[in-house]
Amino acid sequence: MIYNELFPTINNINAKGQIRTFARDFKVVENLSVDFSNQGEHLWLYIEKTDSNTNWVAKQLSNVCQVPQKNIGFAGLKDRHAITRQWFSIQLAKISDIDKIQAALPNEIRIIQSAKHHKKIKTGQLDGNNFSIKVRNIKGDKQQIEQNIANIQQNGVPNYFGEQRFGHDMGNIKKASDWFTGNYKVKTRNLKSILISTARSHIFNLIISKRIEQNIWNKAIKGDILQLNNSKSWFEEKDASKSELEKRLSDFDIHITAAMWGENPTQASDKCAKLETEIAQQFPNYQRGFEKFRLKQDRRAMRIIANNLQHNWHNDNLVL
Repeated sequence: MIYNELFPTINNINAKGQIRTFARDFKVVENLSVDFSNQGEHLWLYIEKTDSNTNWVAKQLSNVCQVPQKNIGFAGLKDRHAITRQWFSIQLAKISDIDKIQAALPNEIRIIQSAKHHKKIKTGQLDGNNFSIKVRNIKGDKQQIEQNIANIQQNGVPNYFGEQRFGHDMGNIKKASDWFTGNYKVKTRNLKSILISTARSHIFNLIISKRIEQNIWNKAIKGDILQLNNSKSWFEEKDASKSELEKRLSDFDIHITAAMWGENPTQASDKCAKLETEIAQQFPNYQRGFEKFRLKQDRRAMRIIANNLQHNWHNDNLVL
């Protein structure tokens, strides 16, 4: 199972290049706005990690600060083969001296900033991420690449969950299915959370993939649930004209959403509900798991706006 074949892109791509040749070729900086109270039982650390995954960093912090891993909070998973920066919170750390913590951590982990706060970081508590990626040794039509970049600026990009959500060689998909049917044992709360997320993300990505295939990933169809830009509230628009919806979508005022599947039917209706339900019904094992854990239906925007997208050529290398 190959990620790029399962979840296709929206542009024609004939060019080839090399990504993530080195960890420094991909950089991610988390944006998280917090008004720190400078007191409380939670130690917040802003960390730069190199070539390591988020859960591994959480485990190292758990060991060094002598707390259960459930006491470690972070907003989301960041890519492994990269240099990334993100916040972690540690509840009731038995070792809180920053120099001592840094000295005990592996070289891949560097503490940049620290603060005290009265709350734990919640999953999803972030304003977004800034990305920088270098594509090396590009061979192909540069004009086509420039056009694709312009298309991204105009239309955004599919809001797929990334490869890291599905594990090595997409292996978490089978693990989730087997776990929901009792054929795979999961001992830790963290792995349970990962596999539940894998199942929901798989269905979500397939909905986007199907709509790309039908050329409707950024076009409203009957029954769509829409989301206001920079808002987590969503609604079904029944009164607006087709031209009005097209303009609001083009202006990035609203975004079409897809289902984050749960135990109940999709909140969408009509054509959208039919499309989403047909995809979800292909995975009865997932449905058993969603019902067992009483997961509620949710929605997520199907596209991301590429704010401040810039690119620079350095001979045959492209930095985005």
